Amino acid sequence: MNIMNPVLNSSETKSYLSRIKQKLSGGLNHQNAGSIAKELGAHVISGTNSARFLIWHPKLRKAKTIFVELFLPESELIFDKPDQHLNMKYFRFEAGITDEFALAVIDYVPAGDREKFGVFYQFEILFNDGSSQIVRDPMAWSMPYGIYAPAELYDIEKVLANRKDAGYFKSLGKEIQNDEFRRVAPSTNLLEIHPATATAEGSLATLARRYSQIAESIQNGNELTPFEQNLAGFDGIELMPIDPVIEHPENHLFWKRVQKMAKNGEEITLHLQKPSVINWGYDIVLFGSAAINPSILSTGRPHELLELIETLHTFPTGPIKVILDVVYGHADNQGVNVLPEEFFAGPNMYGLNIDFTNSIVRAMILEMQRRKINWGFDGVRVDGAQDFKIYDAEKDKLFHDDEFLKEMSDVEQNVAGVRYKPWMIFEDGRPWPRDDWELASTYREITGQQKHPFQWAPMIFAYNTPYNYTYWVSKWWRLKEQFVFGEKWISGYANHDTMRRGTQADPKTINVNFLLGNSLKMVMDNAYNNPSTTLLMNAFLPGVPMDFVQALGSTPWSFIRNTDTTYAVKVAAEEAHFTEWQITEIDYRNSRFFKRLKMMGFSTIDELRRFAKALLHFVHATEYNPANISDLLNRVDPPFSVKDWSLAKLNEYAIAWTEDLHEYCNAEMHKEFIDSRKSDFNLKTREYRLKNRWLLKNFQGEDFLKYREPVDGSVIFYGHRRDPKSGKELIFLANMEGQVRQIVPADLGLPVSAGSEWSVALSTPSLRAKQISQPIRLSISQGILFEKVP
Repeated sequence: MNIMNPVLNSSETKSYLSRIKQKLSGGLNHQNAGSIAKELGAHVISGTNSARFLIWHPKLRKAKTIFVELFLPESELIFDKPDQHLNMKYFRFEAGITDEFALAVIDYVPAGDREKFGVFYQFEILFNDGSSQIVRDPMAWSMPYGIYAPAELYDIEKVLANRKDAGYFKSLGKEIQNDEFRRVAPSTNLLEIHPATATAEGSLATLARRYSQIAESIQNGNELTPFEQNLAGFDGIELMPIDPVIEHPENHLFWKRVQKMAKNGEEITLHLQKPSVINWGYDIVLFGSAAINPSILSTGRPHELLELIETLHTFPTGPIKVILDVVYGHADNQGVNVLPEEFFAGPNMYGLNIDFTNSIVRAMILEMQRRKINWGFDGVRVDGAQDFKIYDAEKDKLFHDDEFLKEMSDVEQNVAGVRYKPWMIFEDGRPWPRDDWELASTYREITGQQKHPFQWAPMIFAYNTPYNYTYWVSKWWRLKEQFVFGEKWISGYANHDTMRRGTQADPKTINVNFLLGNSLKMVMDNAYNNPSTTLLMNAFLPGVPMDFVQALGSTPWSFIRNTDTTYAVKVAAEEAHFTEWQITEIDYRNSRFFKRLKMMGFSTIDELRRFAKALLHFVHATEYNPANISDLLNRVDPPFSVKDWSLAKLNEYAIAWTEDLHEYCNAEMHKEFIDSRKSDFNLKTREYRLKNRWLLKNFQGEDFLKYREPVDGSVIFYGHRRDPKSGKELIFLANMEGQVRQIVPADLGLPVSAGSEWSVALSTPSLRAKQISQPIRLSISQGILFEKVP
């Protein structure tokens, strides 16, 4: 434990204040904001037990004074303990103020690292009228108890020193030394992972352990399990957002004082709870975006992320690039609780617009990005790039802030002494949400402006539902675009958005393709883990194909969050058809699932479905008026098995629904149900692409993909590609949807005159074809890839 008590270093504080004043001598502007943003937050002074603290808040202009408050644990903090009381020593030091900034240099402050927690800190502004306001650090490296608790002083330099993947970055430096932009090259394929549901525990630490176990099995020559196969065969992994997210105002009280504040140096007792926020990761407030969501940390120590990155960069089959999904274009409404109002520029459909015209706001976001990616990420996926907008008052119009997107691309990282710029991926569906966006979106706005980035392809965007009849012919125009533009696109067909939108559709209002399965659940599983589509995307078409852990494992997936009361009931209601698409009677009877909903009284899936669909109907009918909804639910005849609905009970249902689905959508909880034939085939297609990286490029020369016409009840895709460098040729055949058909490749105009030169490279499970010169019988979802090597 700490021997010396923290002490304000007055002389160093004065010197630091002078330096910041000098930087602000010409006023805060776009030129100096970036330099100041790098200083914001709490930084351990290298080689000392001292730290510098600097925050920005416009209210400091009207402040009487401001104090730095410190909370120093008196005993070991056991993070994974669900509930505990802990004594901490409280200290309070007056900080210096200049303009909108406050700062202090404090000695003898213990910093957190891999093994231990450091001192916790926040600020209190006092005003002349006697009022006060607690302000917390939006730029912190560590926030073990979330966005409404003090941050932790964390020694990031110490933690990142001697990283185990330094050799990987040394090799990267050599690879990019002749590139004037020093840009990381794209991966060949990608796996999208939601860390909270990828493993049973749902933490970065357990995800790192799973990959370590897979690495060990590969090194020892052991056969991988189907679950392990679904995590292997990738040279790129994309983590869904890992920033701290919004919290439920009543249920998420992770840091709570037991008594009033003590005097300087006295003990204070705190009630601590292990953070348990359930969220996709996109409900962020930007506050704390340099830190890591504590709910996905087993130990509360941020280095869990480093260990995952190290494991992937040193993987025995070759380095696996790590891409981070970031959300900087909007903020949830809770943002006003933790950030100055000057950070925002009014409401939008997600919550709040960001004021990108404010130079320090702009600089802070770019600095958050730099700090986060400096953990060692290879790439950045920018969520909703179409949402980065600025308002032109003269024209009374919002414009896309493409200049800021360029600035994001220009952020330089420095990891293990190697300077580089990450691979950039933008999700940009502009002019979404305009009514004609599905027709008007080109998915090429950013690639046209910046040249080096990739964008999400139209076939992987949210509103694609490959379980509909005629899907593959109706989307043919989009698929054709991939032939021409795919080399700058993230392709594929299953991700967190497409699967969620798939389960939201009312199956009674669409023409479900029951050739994919004899139940809605089988249809869903086979639509988003479809062998013929996997073969098409991974072994034939241009682009960087992305898979999704839940889809590969036929694991249910839905929108899940337990973080608000305002829209909690609406969010739960909108997933009503999930009960039809993804929960069978057998699933619901399983004793390890849906415990909370069963405790409420929903004893059968039929009872739950009836209620869920009625709730959705009443949400629409009342335009989401919870009081009226509960009244209508109580009037339904015959009554529901669960009675006496009120607003409180509706919120109880919403929480039970979310927490049950969080468990039900956990990939590892369904590992025994994985189709081993599919997992083996999917892995082989990914390994094939890794060996044939030329497939990334657009169609060239006489390359083509067509579908057989007339369709006559089956959509048969057939195509030919040739590697211009090696001369290798490929022929692709697949039944994408429809009835069984016998296909003779030569009849389709494919170059198969010398049939003996062609061999089977890949074929979907249960397809027995061996010869390209013979008729091939193709059922739905079956396909084959032939190759000819010169």
